[in-house]
Amino acid sequence: MAAGWVAIALAVVSVASIASLIVFFAAGGPFGLINDAGNAIIGALGAALAILLVGQAGGWPGIIAAVIGAAVAACGSWLVMSGATGFVLAGFVSTIGFGLLGIWLALVAWSPTADDWSNVLRGVARVAAVAMVVGGVAAVPAALMRIDSYDALPGWLWLFSLGWIGTYLLLPIWAFGLGRRLIGF
Repeated sequence: MAAGWVAIALAVVSVASIASLIVFFAAGGPFGLINDAGNAIIGALGAALAILLVGQAGGWPGIIAAVIGAAVAACGSWLVMSGATGFVLAGFVSTIGFGLLGIWLALVAWSPTADDWSNVLRGVARVAAVAMVVGGVAAVPAALMRIDSYDALPGWLWLFSLGWIGTYLLLPIWAFGLGRRLIGF
């Protein structure tokens, strides 16, 4: 039951985080900071969900990937919130963290537990996981090169965007569906 509510919270925070980013680009203000804090919370809730579901899927390798991913995503948030880097480099760091969370999601989405889910829920989880992992892998060179401007980004590195599609669009859809299934509403 707790895992269901954590999954719902993960969905809500993900949607609120992307909404705050959209409002930030449209109107400015504190919404960028809200987005950055939201990203750290997405990571923390993802790790909490991994821990709560360990007996069902993912196992310890999944938990380790999720917890490290949450820490890396939070580091990305801290980088921009503290002013240590700009939002581009910080975003690459967070994308790497969400890629690690995507590894956990992949382990869950292809586990026997997922066989009990609807085809849609399982499919969304699998596509989200792949997008998050590919985005995270693509962000690694950008972070290592300390790229902090989209102008300096080689075209092929735009694959990192898949990580954000997985995190901001597909992860909340899956988490909400999973939460509803676990809670029973």
